Amino acid sequence: MDRNFRLRLAIGICALLLCLQSGIFHTLAAALSQKEVVSLLLFLQTGQMLHISEPAPTSPETPTEPPTQPTAPPDNPTFSTEDLVAVQYFCDYRPDLEALLTTPLSFSLRGDAPSVLILHSHATESYAGTENYRSLDDRENMIAIGAEIARVLEANGIAVIHDENYHDHPDYDASYSSARSSIRNYLVQYPTIQMVLDIHRDASDSTAGQLVTSATVGGQESAQLMMVVGTDSNGNHHPNWQKNLALALQLSALLEQENPGISRPVSLRGERFNMDLTSGSLLIEVGAAGNTLEEARLAANALAQAIVTLSN
Repeated sequence: MDRNFRLRLAIGICALLLCLQSGIFHTLAAALSQKEVVSLLLFLQTGQMLHISEPAPTSPETPTEPPTQPTAPPDNPTFSTEDLVAVQYFCDYRPDLEALLTTPLSFSLRGDAPSVLILHSHATESYAGTENYRSLDDRENMIAIGAEIARVLEANGIAVIHDENYHDHPDYDASYSSARSSIRNYLVQYPTIQMVLDIHRDASDSTAGQLVTSATVGGQESAQLMMVVGTDSNGNHHPNWQKNLALALQLSALLEQENPGISRPVSLRGERFNMDLTSGSLLIEVGAAGNTLEEARLAANALAQAIVTLSN
């Protein structure tokens, strides 16, 4: 079929389509207007059978999910009793630990006025390498440990009173009554004090050898820490013990987050240990007699850093 003939035939078909406007001819025109007829006309025009693709069906547009926004971190650390804190009970109380871990701590420690009191009911306690694990040398007994805690707190804008009196010497049996008198005097003189830390070191009750605690802080060998919390279980007036326990639990949990293994179980006791005088009171065992002074000092540094974090 030559090109001229195909051209004449295409013109004829187009003319016929223009005439088919009604009735059966309208239906024929509709049929002839489909893609097959268009292909035929193109064949008649060019001599090549061309395939015209159907356009891809348009699927309904799926709404795009907005990008997930990262959840803002909580303002304060969150803790769980399962993996961060444990309690040893030396009294009949079994408080709700989860509730206490989420209790807001109402401390505002920063400022020029003293907000933390550090003292030592047993100031002469010392570490491995000292005679009978007791010393009157402030460079190696609990006063040295208190000084390290005070140094870190003060470097972070927390004013500290460090009581360096020997409440356990010469009369050891009067240790807590002597410390109680000092605490009361300081609270009157400095009503801005919100936290009272009685810093001790632990010791073994066994004659087999002295207790050694072990943790790692910043890749270095450290002593462990233990919070002791007194209650009114023995019948003594003590309205603050649950607030003190909340502080102990949260401080221990924070220490565990930052330095896993540094915290021994919180010791909940029936005695008051002078902690009834104010909320924010803790007795803290920094290591034990079998630890070295440097191990204890490293643990004390970690303790102070945790207090700074909680006070932010």
